[in-house]
Amino acid sequence: MNYRVISLKYRPQDFDELTGQNHVVLSLKGAIKSGRMGHAFLFAGPRGVGKTTTARILAKSLNCIEGPTVHPCQKCQSCREIALSRSIDVIEIDGASNRGIDEIRNLREAIQYSPLHSKHKIYIIDEVHMLTTEAFNALLKTLEEPPPSVIFIFATTNPVKVPQTILSRCERFIFKRLSVREICVRLRSIAEKEKIEVADRALHYIALRADGSVRDGESILEQLVSFVEGKITEDDVFKLIGFLGSEFYVELIRNIIDKKYADVLRMLNRGIEDGANPLEIYRGMVDYMRAALLVYSNLPAELIDLSDDEIAKIKSMTLGREKTMSMLEVLLNSEDLIKRSMNARVAIELLLCQLIRSTEAKLPQTNNTPTADTKQEILNTLQTHSPKLAALLHHSSMKIDGKKIVINAENDFAQKQLLQSKELLERVFKEVLRHECRLAVGVVDSVKQENNIEDTIRALFDGEEVR
Repeated sequence: MNYRVISLKYRPQDFDELTGQNHVVLSLKGAIKSGRMGHAFLFAGPRGVGKTTTARILAKSLNCIEGPTVHPCQKCQSCREIALSRSIDVIEIDGASNRGIDEIRNLREAIQYSPLHSKHKIYIIDEVHMLTTEAFNALLKTLEEPPPSVIFIFATTNPVKVPQTILSRCERFIFKRLSVREICVRLRSIAEKEKIEVADRALHYIALRADGSVRDGESILEQLVSFVEGKITEDDVFKLIGFLGSEFYVELIRNIIDKKYADVLRMLNRGIEDGANPLEIYRGMVDYMRAALLVYSNLPAELIDLSDDEIAKIKSMTLGREKTMSMLEVLLNSEDLIKRSMNARVAIELLLCQLIRSTEAKLPQTNNTPTADTKQEILNTLQTHSPKLAALLHHSSMKIDGKKIVINAENDFAQKQLLQSKELLERVFKEVLRHECRLAVGVVDSVKQENNIEDTIRALFDGEEVR
């Protein structure tokens, strides 16, 4: 017998064998049991989650010699032909390559004929969103009033591109992206049946790389079986698919926090030399920082696609939610640069250096007056927003008390102007000091020197820069 790949050999043949789509299974089973079957269904969801497989199982349930039944016998002629994609009465059409109006006209002519030896003639159109506008229009009337024995099942990864006129005539089922744990359970079951030795950590990284798709996970496992002799380990997964594990990202983030520019760039280049694509490293970094944000937000472990050990490592790092959000913001703002750059390697090197800079929080000392350099940076930043406000702040004393900034103005006029601009000042302080600040403004009596008064008047009314 010819060899069959894992994804085909272990393709679910019954509703109970489907992974992670219980909401769809329960609904379809209920419709079959009650006899309330519609004439058009739309299965929408990511790739490799079971849309076409579910369509075939539904076709078997309706055309089985014992049907309609939620448990097809798998032995009758109809069940066997559908399983092998050879049924004359269950027609599978690829919407991407049969997208024109001529193909739909042929379909409209064919549905007029009764099924040969089944109860229903069932059309499964995969990637239906690829049909042209003219093809959808030609299908519309037939879809609205098909012959009694005809059922349409549409599958798509992009339901937004399906016209509303089509959607309104279908019963819609949304297939969800599978979790890492669900894919791991599925792959473990296949490995046991095939007598494949594979480490739990290797399965975890295969499932992580599958990105919610069972089919992708099965394909990677298939590839690893051919690549590895003996037990499959996580290192085998990294070598084969250029995937970097959590240890890489944990060490990378720690070096970023410790501001070790050389170690960060050395790690990045080592990852690229090991076969990882710069864009894949970027995506892995975003995924890991997202997971860190979920951890620091105290979400349940089942909502985070990480193992317990990985979650523990994140908690042990001195990141925190605020710093994680700041790093994620820098990462997401650079997405277009990484994707569009002619040299993605240089782009991600620059990005990681920017991440280090974003973690260099200039935290003030409690009950201390800002240094001359800090105050000058605040004035320079404020100068771009309001030279007049910068002049007032220049002649005011500043003291930092925890996260509270105390400003003592020299007169009531200055106090009023500073209070009215409180929101702008807090924004500037946050930009320079890298953390949230609250302002307190008061008036302090002081003797003003003549040249200071001249500087203030010049800045207030002539807009000149404070020196």
